[in-house]
Amino acid sequence: MLFSSTEIAQFINNAFEPAWESVRPVPIVTIDFGNGTKVTRTLHGNIATYVCDADGRVLDVMAGIYEPSTFQERLNQFQLLARYVSFRFGGRSAPEAVLKDYHDRQVAALQAGKPPEILAPNIRAGMTKGKIENPVKLLAAGEAPGPQLGGLKQRVIPSPKGAAAGEITRWKELAEDTRLNETMRRRMIDVKLSEVGMVPPDQIVKWLYKDVLHADLDDPYLALGETLFKNYPFAAEDGGRSE
Repeated sequence: MLFSSTEIAQFINNAFEPAWESVRPVPIVTIDFGNGTKVTRTLHGNIATYVCDADGRVLDVMAGIYEPSTFQERLNQFQLLARYVSFRFGGRSAPEAVLKDYHDRQVAALQAGKPPEILAPNIRAGMTKGKIENPVKLLAAGEAPGPQLGGLKQRVIPSPKGAAAGEITRWKELAEDTRLNETMRRRMIDVKLSEVGMVPPDQIVKWLYKDVLHADLDDPYLALGETLFKNYPFAAEDGGRSE
């Protein structure tokens, strides 16, 4: 839904060097109804969107599926974050320290039940004697111009006009996923990135999928083991797993 959007795809191509990685084979389930009737489907998976610096170190992550407008707003924040962290003058702003401070401040706001701070272009940035200002600044929610993230507990994401009942239901589910991503999951990610610092994605990918997305990459049944095997009456006869 997101990457098939021409607008979002164009934004990603213009603002980033996009790369795609599959972290495990796509699970496929086949149901045999007998009489030669079978249905084969892929199981719904999870996705994480990272922004990394030029050395491949993680600056921030979006975990899960988003509705398009919030996804693009977060992408724009990713773009500004990369500029904000990379700015250095006189050795006073190491990227690691700037990034940790950013995530610490996001955590503090979310824990206090407040919208996180917003990155915005610093229109007053310039060069003066002995001072060069960061072209991106961090503002309290409500101070930055234009669309802003935050307050998603109260934010209503409207469904598409003229949508059918089934589409409205799916849109409501997507809106709830977006709210969860930007509150609980956002806080977990900010805490983790503050702790580990600037690391490559492979150092946090298993944690991200297991603890944040609840899809353990080392679990062959993707947390469906209990559903598949609990109280299965023919486990012994089939030689299958029993729990």
